[in-house]
Amino acid sequence: MNVLLIEDHAVVRMGMRLVIRELFQNVTILESEDFNEGIRIVQDKPVDLVVLDIHVPGGQDVKMIDMIKKARAETKILVFSGLPEEKYALKYVQAGADGYLSKRSDPEMYGEAVAAVVNEKKYLSEAVREQLVTQLPQNYNKIKRRKWIGLTDRELEISRLLIKGMWTKEIATQLQLKLSTVSTFKKKIFQKCGVTSAIELSKIIDDVAATAQ
Repeated sequence: MNVLLIEDHAVVRMGMRLVIRELFQNVTILESEDFNEGIRIVQDKPVDLVVLDIHVPGGQDVKMIDMIKKARAETKILVFSGLPEEKYALKYVQAGADGYLSKRSDPEMYGEAVAAVVNEKKYLSEAVREQLVTQLPQNYNKIKRRKWIGLTDRELEISRLLIKGMWTKEIATQLQLKLSTVSTFKKKIFQKCGVTSAIELSKIIDDVAATAQ
């Protein structure tokens, strides 16, 4: 497994290296103090996980998430920032990050966050999750409430059609997308929500919607 730390503080990189090496064997840890250099590494090497500080030289706010995903779509991204998580976590997860970890968190949470993201799960602190539930507008439809888990607008749209019982081919025709593209979206949706079927997806969404009411 290859992990890239995009962080301009050596002490922080050292701490995260220790956490990662305790979690995984046979891991290669790459490092960059500059975002532009980090992007080049992602383009050149099969990076499985990027641990990203928002305020690195060359950084471009939330656009960095999209740039990394465009460079290598399968790469997981854990934002690791000193900025207030209650203000920034949802913004970055909705942009496509797989987790947001505050540098102010208990160090024990570092390993939990990294492990969650590597294992195809979203990571947000318990405090942020509680905050998101209370802030969800009551007039959102059930699908829109899934945004807090990190589904993109297109994934939300495809989720709605899957729950209606439409086949992948039918969805591709309706949305004028390639069949392979819809299949890829479906796989990502199931991975993010931790399900294996449209029936399970529907139940997950209903459960979260009920929690938010």
